[in-house]
Amino acid sequence: MKRISLGTLLGFSIIISSCGKSITEVFEAPKSNKQAGLIASCTTKAQAKEIAKSQGIRFRVINEKRKMIEFFDITKEDLQAILPSKKIKANKVYEHKLISGDFVSTKSFGDYPFYGAHTPQYRTDSSGRYFPHLEQIDALTLGANQGEGVTIAVIDTGVYYNHPHLSPNIKINNIDKHGNDANNFDDDNNGYSDDYAGWDFYNGDAYPLDDNGHGTHVAGLSAGTLGGIAPKAKILPVKVLSSEGRGDLGTIAAGIMYAIDMGADIINLSLGGPGAGAASSDLQALLNSVTIAEQNDALIIAAAGNGGTDGIGDCNDQTPIYPANIDSSSVIAVAAVSYYNEIASYSNFGSVSVHVAAPGGDQSMGGLVSTGIPYCQGPCTTSDQSYKKSTGTSMATPIVSGLAALIKSKNPNLSHSQIKQLIMSHGTNYESLIDKVRSGQVINVANTLNAI
Repeated sequence: MKRISLGTLLGFSIIISSCGKSITEVFEAPKSNKQAGLIASCTTKAQAKEIAKSQGIRFRVINEKRKMIEFFDITKEDLQAILPSKKIKANKVYEHKLISGDFVSTKSFGDYPFYGAHTPQYRTDSSGRYFPHLEQIDALTLGANQGEGVTIAVIDTGVYYNHPHLSPNIKINNIDKHGNDANNFDDDNNGYSDDYAGWDFYNGDAYPLDDNGHGTHVAGLSAGTLGGIAPKAKILPVKVLSSEGRGDLGTIAAGIMYAIDMGADIINLSLGGPGAGAASSDLQALLNSVTIAEQNDALIIAAAGNGGTDGIGDCNDQTPIYPANIDSSSVIAVAAVSYYNEIASYSNFGSVSVHVAAPGGDQSMGGLVSTGIPYCQGPCTTSDQSYKKSTGTSMATPIVSGLAALIKSKNPNLSHSQIKQLIMSHGTNYESLIDKVRSGQVINVANTLNAI
């Protein structure tokens, strides 16, 4: 099923004729700061249409339910004059990659729908030979509690949801249609038509299929049936980054808010970029989404980052990385350790701003093994079990997300702050981590679950 979007047909926008000027609604994310617009809060889609009609400008709905609209082709002063009581912030596009690891743009996939769950294949006691990080944090053998009833939103480059070891855990929205049954209608009235298996905010459609590999790898580490920390948790695919791993704050914020509105318990953000001191105005949209997560008792797990251009880890206490550095009870920032439980050479750290550490792969043992993009372009067979290795704090982060899902599954009444405290208090202490992460610990799954 080849992707032929309305955006492609109409120059990446829909033009609605009117008696006056045309109303142009943009669906795709801006690709550069020259294309970025202004985000207005507390503004409805109906208001946006009227403004676009009267001013001859374009708009994009960041989140219809939360009333966030991005306007293009207008100055901040002119927009503020039209919306004097609204908060208006400039969107920001990161022109460098927001993800780590040796992932590259693959190819342009079509609008392949979610074809349904394969028969789950769960790990055995011998799986440690393939996934040594599971033994490293005492997560190889789980009891009856394996993440049931908990949803992890993977906000990333998308998820290859037809992978045989991910498909059984994809969170589906039975109210909306999908694929050949899609009706281009928002059946559940959440602002997104046909979002059966998540949403692609970067391209503006209902097929958040991974065209990079990073998000698929992350999803497998957190909740893959064979190698995931929480092998029975649900995965909500949310694509906010391009095939090259680039994106903008407005789109990331939209993805977080969508995940919250769809009932995600854990939000995995294996992405981030440098900021300057306190969050500036271009981070307000993202900060707003974090506040909403806190209010809705969702827990955000974010990567601490992988150093600068030299590939050597930096101190986040001195040079903040967002969203990991956002100070909130709903955010856990994660550093990466080697197989020998020492901070990986590439990993950022911070005795104040980074909370815990988890395996992220290293040169001596290689990267962590997790799900990759299969070669199948349609329904995958059970033999299409692509796996690959990668390193980074991007890999350590979903391991913590998986642990959070196990905790939430064992005791659904725990709040996000209680789960955060459990994770930070019941890991394994290492002297070398005392001045590297706030807890001084590498997470330990068995210890944490036993403490509940």
